[in-house]
Amino acid sequence: MFESGEKVGPYEVISKLGQGGMATVFKAHHTNLDRFVAIKVMHPAFKQDENFLARFEREARLIARLEHPNIVPVYDFDDYEGNPYLVMRFIEGQTLKAILKAGPLSAVRIAQIVGGVGAGLQYAHEQGVLHRDIKPSNIMITNDGKIFLTDFGLARMATTGESTISRDMLLGTPQYVSPEQAQGTDELGPRSDIYSLGVVIYELIVGRVPFSADTPYAIIHDHIFTPLPRPRKIKPEVPQPIEDFLIKALAKKPADRYLSVAEMVGAFNTALEESGEASLAAASAAKPLPESTVRARAASAANTPVIRSVAESAADPSLTLRLRRLRRRRMIWPLIGIILLILVMVTSSLTISQAVIDTLDDVYNVEYDDDSTLPTAIP
Repeated sequence: MFESGEKVGPYEVISKLGQGGMATVFKAHHTNLDRFVAIKVMHPAFKQDENFLARFEREARLIARLEHPNIVPVYDFDDYEGNPYLVMRFIEGQTLKAILKAGPLSAVRIAQIVGGVGAGLQYAHEQGVLHRDIKPSNIMITNDGKIFLTDFGLARMATTGESTISRDMLLGTPQYVSPEQAQGTDELGPRSDIYSLGVVIYELIVGRVPFSADTPYAIIHDHIFTPLPRPRKIKPEVPQPIEDFLIKALAKKPADRYLSVAEMVGAFNTALEESGEASLAAASAAKPLPESTVRARAASAANTPVIRSVAESAADPSLTLRLRRLRRRRMIWPLIGIILLILVMVTSSLTISQAVIDTLDDVYNVEYDDDSTLPTAIP
């Protein structure tokens, strides 16, 4: 595999970033363009497949045409000493998998991630491209909060009817694979990606994937045959509309899932609104809100969890009323000063009349009716 300082075409390898089941990723520098890139080199085992290189080139051209704000762009592809590689934009940030290790995300951030990933995936589906391996490690979050979906087409590149590789490896990640993909179905559709995205959302909401076992085969078996573990049984704080959404997104039969990713994202936003999350549906993925803007609120008497929106959290009625009173009382003092100045200028007498005293008394005793924004003087 590549070494630091090695020249791969016009790229100089800087360091190794990571390794997965199908490829190894390196950070490199394109000298002529003076920019850093990520080079993804396919696993040497694929050299055993005589048709792989042709399939790699075909799929690379297809995914290189994808241009969307939420998809990591592919700049180039080639092979170096028999090692096929893709050249992609280098993302300064972390994978969603790494971010989740630091702890759970706020409801606002989850909505932003679902919206960003969903937008990129919907666009790819409209171009006739499936992802086939959606998981947190293929979702990148930049340092300024932008969301990218990466690794389009890698699973497709490994698919073949003649290769012995495909018989020995699972195309996709067991915890996130759809039932039809786990069964080795040749013809997959967008609803397979919808299932995998549903698993990611399940993990973001519940805090764990729905199926986990000691072996990949046990996990695959559960995806195919075992009923979905109800989110509210694992985490009672999950609102009922969110659970209903996850049950549909993770239905065993593709026909029972959402028709498209766009419909899925819309249903997720609706579930958030029905759970008291009206402000989250319009959250901007490009400009993430601070984590502190959303707080978990106490359950009702029936212990039904309700997550209040950002607007509701910031607009406590009693707090707003107290602020109004404080602002208005501060405005009284300049008014008193102006009145006194006028009285001094127009009155040569040192004695203030009883009428003026009454006027000042009214001013000093201004109060505010809780049911009105208008001041009410004490009689």
